[in-house]
Amino acid sequence: MPKYTTIWQWDDAFSKFGFSDGDGWNGTHLVSDFIETLGYETSCDNWGIHNYLITDIQKDGKSILFKEDANGSLDAWLPHLAHIKEPLGYAEPSSYLPKELVEELNTHFNDDYLIDEKAA
Repeated sequence: MPKYTTIWQWDDAFSKFGFSDGDGWNGTHLVSDFIETLGYETSCDNWGIHNYLITDIQKDGKSILFKEDANGSLDAWLPHLAHIKEPLGYAEPSSYLPKELVEELNTHFNDDYLIDEKAA
């Protein structure tokens, strides 16, 4: 039986240009679901008209990435992430995610990772 293979990386789920810039299959839900098994909550949203990505990660109801401004907007990186100069969607996720989370993502979404076509 023929098979279709898509090569992707977990950090595509955090990138404005991930998953062929949103023009192909999107696995953001797989990355988001896995992060949630680790005790986090994730928020995902569309970027413009065609890409879907993880826009925030919370632990115990608080963002681990952004500080909330007076309007309730989560646009500014938390102080310990002030070195990140690019906005979400452009910044490299391994530069702002907790090291332990990056290690878990690298371990889970490795070269042997396969998804059941029914789950895709």
